[in-house]
Amino acid sequence: MSAGRVALIVLGSIGALLGLALLVGGGFLLWADRTQREDGYLTTPTERFATSTYALTRTRLEVDADGPDWLWNDNWFGKIRVRGESAPGGKLLFIGIGPEPAVARYLGSVAHANVEDIEVDPFRVQYRPIAGGPPQGPPTAQHFWAASASGVGQQTVSWKVREGDWSVVLMNADGSRPLVADIDLGAKLSFLLWLAIGLLLGGVFVLVGSTALIVLAARRRQAPPMPPAPATASSGAGSTPASEPADRPDQELPPD
Repeated sequence: MSAGRVALIVLGSIGALLGLALLVGGGFLLWADRTQREDGYLTTPTERFATSTYALTRTRLEVDADGPDWLWNDNWFGKIRVRGESAPGGKLLFIGIGPEPAVARYLGSVAHANVEDIEVDPFRVQYRPIAGGPPQGPPTAQHFWAASASGVGQQTVSWKVREGDWSVVLMNADGSRPLVADIDLGAKLSFLLWLAIGLLLGGVFVLVGSTALIVLAARRRQAPPMPPAPATASSGAGSTPASEPADRPDQELPPD
């Protein structure tokens, strides 16, 4: 097999793996979009978050849309939902989403914990504690929140994502500590279904094209047909060549 055909088979195999990966990704997104929604939101399981400080934050939620207005708009970002409830015997829960600079000014000198990393299975949260004292006032008295909720029982904050830098804050409504709450997160992505369909179609095209390339390169080239044997000369049309008489020894002439 020539080096060129080997290279085509290798490229086709890589393309087939890429096509399979696109199909798997598109299938997973389609499954999630169709089965894991609750009230239109893709929702995580409810898990317990706890800190001995005054607040729990998730900072540096950067939303950046560098592109033309006809391509990017706020509708593409969808919505997020933070839903939680204080642990039994706990205080009233406050959930707020605000601009990161304003949240940093409010909590700059306050003892709080920032969520650095979350592992799903098994559930595990990595916190970064930040030293400080109590807040100057309860979170319910602040006016910079883009969306917030507080009260008795389960609290829900639904927020339409906008461009900028944002922070999510959990606190007791009176600004006290410690904080213990059961939280679940949800996201409503309007483009998820179209993204899944695009990945599935792309995977089909890439897989079919790569398979055709492999088959074409692996086919064995057929040997060229043998040229016809040249026709022998003949004495006339449709006649067969006359056989020459066999050589005979010269006969002796009869004596005179």
